[in-house]
Amino acid sequence: MALCFFGQRALRRPRLLATMGLGATALLVLPALLGHCFCACHQKVLFPLRTVASAEGNLGGDFWPHPWAEELAASDKGESITFDDVVDHFNTRREADGLEPLEPMSSPLVILEGIVDNAQLSGQSNMNKAQRIADGIQASSFLLSELTS
Repeated sequence: MALCFFGQRALRRPRLLATMGLGATALLVLPALLGHCFCACHQKVLFPLRTVASAEGNLGGDFWPHPWAEELAASDKGESITFDDVVDHFNTRREADGLEPLEPMSSPLVILEGIVDNAQLSGQSNMNKAQRIADGIQASSFLLSELTS
């Protein structure tokens, strides 16, 4: 410990903190400037991934199709389907399988309402609203499991 006069703090601690701050900044800034990142846990250099935007938008992804969602996609309501129609569809299927209806204001219904409200923004121009909603439901394993079990 260094000697201090008149209540002054030793200079070692601030100098050490400043050095550590510069070192941490260098570790964060230099890799970004060089275009790659260093992952200490794997001891290797990771190169950034680049994504390319396409004119097709979101055309859906890989998912496990579920018969209830597929029935919803084939609904004759198409573009005019509403949130209440979707909830009625799943509650009808749940009751037929001996399950209780979905609870109002539950997490699955809040997520489902977001999918229904944003169905027009999905970018899937080759699908009607019912198909886009079914696609969104099937893409969420949590939501699909909550709606069907």
